[in-house]
Amino acid sequence: MSYNIAMNLKQIIETNLQTIEPTATISVSEKADFQCNTAFALAKQEHKNPAEIANHIATSWNQQYADIADASTIGGFINFKVTDQQLSEIAQFVINKKLLPLAQQKPRTVFFDYGGANIAKELHIGHLRSPIIGEALKRVFQAFGHHTIAGVYLGDWGLQMGLVIASIMEQGIDVNDVTLSMLGEIYPAASKRKDVDKEFYERAATVTTKLQNLEEPYYGMWKVLRALSVNQIQKNYQKLNCTFDIYDGESTYQPNVKKVLELLQKQNLLEKSQGALIVNVAKPEDQKPMPPVIVQKQNGGDLYATSDIAAIYTRTQQYHPDQFVYITDARQKLHFEQIFRVARMGNLVPETTTLTHVGYGTINGTDGKPFKTRAGGTIKLEDIMDTVANATTEFAVGLSAIKFADLINQVHKDYVFDLQKCISFEGKTGPYILYTIVRINAIFNKAGKFNCNFTNLPKYMSDSVRKVIINVIKLAEAYNVALNTLSLNSIADAIYNLANSFTAFYTEHNIIHETDQSKKELYLSIAQLTKTALEIGLHTLAIDTVEKM
Repeated sequence: MSYNIAMNLKQIIETNLQTIEPTATISVSEKADFQCNTAFALAKQEHKNPAEIANHIATSWNQQYADIADASTIGGFINFKVTDQQLSEIAQFVINKKLLPLAQQKPRTVFFDYGGANIAKELHIGHLRSPIIGEALKRVFQAFGHHTIAGVYLGDWGLQMGLVIASIMEQGIDVNDVTLSMLGEIYPAASKRKDVDKEFYERAATVTTKLQNLEEPYYGMWKVLRALSVNQIQKNYQKLNCTFDIYDGESTYQPNVKKVLELLQKQNLLEKSQGALIVNVAKPEDQKPMPPVIVQKQNGGDLYATSDIAAIYTRTQQYHPDQFVYITDARQKLHFEQIFRVARMGNLVPETTTLTHVGYGTINGTDGKPFKTRAGGTIKLEDIMDTVANATTEFAVGLSAIKFADLINQVHKDYVFDLQKCISFEGKTGPYILYTIVRINAIFNKAGKFNCNFTNLPKYMSDSVRKVIINVIKLAEAYNVALNTLSLNSIADAIYNLANSFTAFYTEHNIIHETDQSKKELYLSIAQLTKTALEIGLHTLAIDTVEKM
C-alpha cells in the first residue's frame, strides 16, 4: 500500500466497506485530517439515513483499519484522523525519497503548448502568465510520472511579419542592421499605421502572402528577424526558469498546411464562402452561435487557425500524445474550441486524444484595470522582472514574488498585481516561503549534524508537530487537485499552509536550546521535513530557493 492517505482511504472504502459503488470523495477538512461524504450517495440509493450509514462505515473502519486512521462521524460525514505511526512513516518516506506521497497513475504522454511569444514583438506583461502557468502545470504532470513535451509556439508567420518587413523595406533599412530595440519601435508604429493607412495595410498583407510562399527577399529577411527575436525570447524564458523542448511556430507547420487541407477535403468539410475556404463547426446542441473556421483566405493566404490545425496534426504524427494542453489568454477560448472541432471532424487526432485549453485571466493594476505604465503603455516583461528584482535585492527572491503572486490565484480569474504585497515577507508571498527555508537553514547551521528520523514522533507529538506533517500530506493531496483543475492555486496555498505551520511550530518549540537530545533530534527532523517538502513544492512551481536572505 502506498503512503498516499487520500487514495488509501478511497480505495478501502470503495472496495471493502460499501455494498454498492458510488465514488467515495475524500477531501481535506479543517474539522479533520480528511473527510468523506460517501454516506450521502449511499443513503440516496439505499433510502436510508446518511448518519446511520456513516456510523456503520466508521465502525467497520475502526475494526479493520485503525492502524491507518481513526474514523468518527458528524452527521453523515466520516472524519479521519491519521495515526501517529502513519505520520511517522510518511515523514520518513518524504525525507528518504525526496518525494511527496502522490497517488500512482498510468504514465501518459502530454504535449504542452505555452509561452505565446511573437516574433518581432517585445515580450510584455501580457506574456507573463502563459510561461509561469504552463511550466508549473507541466511539472505537476511530471510529478505523477507522465512524459511531457513542451513547445513554445511562436507567432512567426502572420501579418506582424508582413508589417515589419514592409516598414523596413520602405525605410531602406538593411535587415542585418536591425536591433531588438529597433523592432520594439518598428512593429508598434506599423501596427497603428495599418488601421489608418489602407494602402500600407494592403502592401503588408501582400508581403505576408509572399513570405508564406517563401518568396525572396521576404523569406531571407524573415529568417534574420526570426533569429534575432528567438535569441531574446529564449533568454527571457530562461530568466523565468521556464524550459522548452521545442521552439517552433506557425512557420514550422507551414509545409503540412496543404496536407491538412487535403485531409479536410476528403472528409467533405471544406466549403467556399466569398472566395475563402471555411469549415462549418457548428453543432445542433450549441447554446451559442458557433462561427465557421476560415482555413484559407481569398488570396490563398493562410490564417492563424490554419497553422494551429496543422500543428495539431503534425504533433500528433510526430509525438503521438495522449493529451494536448494549450495555455493561453482566456479570450482565445472560442478559437481553440473551433480548431479542436476541426481536428476532431477531420480525424486529424485519434478519438482517444484529449484536447485541452487552459484559459487564464488578465493581470490588473491596483485600479482593477489591465496593468499599464503610468503613461498608459504596456509594460515590458523585462522591466517588470527588473523592478521586482531590484525591490527585493536578489533576482531569485523577486522571481518568487512574481510567480507566487500569480499562481496563488485561480488560473481562469483576473488578478491584481500589487508590487508591495507580492514582495512582502508576510502573508501568502514567495519571499515569505523562501524566508521560511532560510530560517531552517540558520537552525541547521547552529545545530550541526543530526540523525534525521521520526522514531520518537509518537512520544513527543504535539499539535504543532502534528500539523506540520499533516500539511505535508495535504500538499501531496493538492497535487491531485491541481491535476484535476489545471490550476496551481491549491499547491501554492498548501505550500503557504506548510510554511505557516512550521512558523507556529518554531514559535512553540525552542529547537536549538532543547536539552533533551532525542526530542531535539525529532524537532530538527521536523524542520528537515518542512524544508524538503517546501523545496519539492517550489520546484514544481519553477521557483528556486536561496540559502540566505
